[in-house]
Amino acid sequence: MSRERSTKGRVLQIGRWLCATYDTPYPVTIRVVKKIAADPGEPKRIRRTGYYGETWREGRQIIIRIAVRPGIRGGDAIDSLLHEFGHAVSMRHEKIEDKRLDHGAHDDEWALIWGKIYRRFYDEKGEEDAWEF
Repeated sequence: MSRERSTKGRVLQIGRWLCATYDTPYPVTIRVVKKIAADPGEPKRIRRTGYYGETWREGRQIIIRIAVRPGIRGGDAIDSLLHEFGHAVSMRHEKIEDKRLDHGAHDDEWALIWGKIYRRFYDEKGEEDAWEF
């Protein structure tokens, strides 16, 4: 596959690599959008810029949205994708079915998974491997 030149194209390309490399309890759909509105309770700085990424479950599918627009560097969008994919991988069936649990938590399990994803991407040629997707 060709090297993607746009940030949106590269984010989607890396997303395909992540989906092929890591198991998730349900299929993952990655959407690239211009802005993700922040919750009203967030600090003014975050409300102004919005979130860089978010992950949630819809039925039997995991949705990841990543913001790509002027003002967000490509590397930040990629790091946000790796972060959000950590949430997708750390979701387990027992967590997904229990709606009382906070699926956005940055608990120890998520931190370990995110660290492995980050290391594989940046330190173990994942960044290069992703060009093939």
